[in-house]
Parts: sequence; structure tokens; C-alpha cells
Amino acid sequence: MSSVSAILVAAVLFAATADLVDPTAPPTRAAAPIERVGPQLQGILRMGSRDFAVVDGVRVSVGERVGSWTVTEIGADAVRLRNERSELTLRLAPPVRRGAATGGGTP
Repeated sequence: MSSVSAILVAAVLFAATADLVDPTAPPTRAAAPIERVGPQLQGILRMGSRDFAVVDGVRVSVGERVGSWTVTEIGADAVRLRNERSELTLRLAPPVRRGAATGGGTP
């Protein structure tokens, strides 16, 4: 292959790969910040017979207030809040849908 042919092949290959995106490269722009809506549940603690929740960085128990909300129940993975207008359930993780897995067997 002559040097002119090699240069032409290299130029064609370079032009063909110019539009490819490196999937391992960091993003070129910052992602939009996630807008918080209402209180955020960050943890649930059990100390003896008492249950506590960490909501917006503050440890609370049943009957205590978080902003305009009152803690009415603390469960294993969720906290129920109530204010004068509505009731709100905060969860640590989305509920698990039983039978939705397709792999069979246990992980």
C-alpha cells in the first residue's frame, strides 16, 4: 500500500470515529439538581422498645413534629406523617413487588 493510500484510509477512519461518544467520559454538563418536595426520610432506628426516625436530619419519635407535620407512626421501613390537611407516608426504599423477578432462585 502506498503512503498516499495509507493516509487516505487513516483520514476516512478518523472521520468515521469523530462522532462516537466515549461512554466512560464524565458528563460534559452538570445534571439538573433534584427538587425536594416535602420532608425526606433518612433512617429508622430501634432502641430497645422505642422507635425513632431521622427526617430531614433530625431524630424524631411518634408525636413529635417535623415542620408542619406530626409523626403518627414509625414502621420497619416507613414513617407516617399527618398535618391539618393530609397524611403522608415516607419510605426508605420503594416497596418490593413480589413475583416480579424473572431470574428464579435467590440472590
